[in-house]
Amino acid sequence: MSQDKRGLLSQIFIALMIFSALVGAWSVAFMISWPKDKTDVWKPEFRLVAICANTEPCGLAYKDLADAKAKGLYTTLTPTAPAGDIQEENNWLKWKIENGVFEVKASSWHFQTTIRYTVENEVPILLDYQDVDVPKAFYYGIAAALFSMLGLYLRRLRG
Repeated sequence: MSQDKRGLLSQIFIALMIFSALVGAWSVAFMISWPKDKTDVWKPEFRLVAICANTEPCGLAYKDLADAKAKGLYTTLTPTAPAGDIQEENNWLKWKIENGVFEVKASSWHFQTTIRYTVENEVPILLDYQDVDVPKAFYYGIAAALFSMLGLYLRRLRG
């Protein structure tokens, strides 16, 4: 049996670093595995990517599409680039297009919403969405990290 010769503060520091890494890993795992909702019902706040009147990509909320089209604020719902991102006032909007399926992710510190849709005759058709509550995923990550640390230290005590 080897005795740990490190001081108490260095042991606490190492434990906190391991805990921090576990919280990060578990939080990301929860965000990735968050359930997707397969539906064709749009939520009004879902953000879509479009080409605005100035030929630059822009983001529009689903509830504002009809109004924006009537006012001439955008020309098409199909961006020219197959992938890209836009920094908006309160969040980031990233998109990628593969085989005619648009995947648009709106994210900030408090949420991450990913929608998948197609566009037919300038009408978006929702395939599914994933609406992640980031603080909740972080809290789940803290709980999972605590259980992981407990398991690590119980195993260490066992020998």
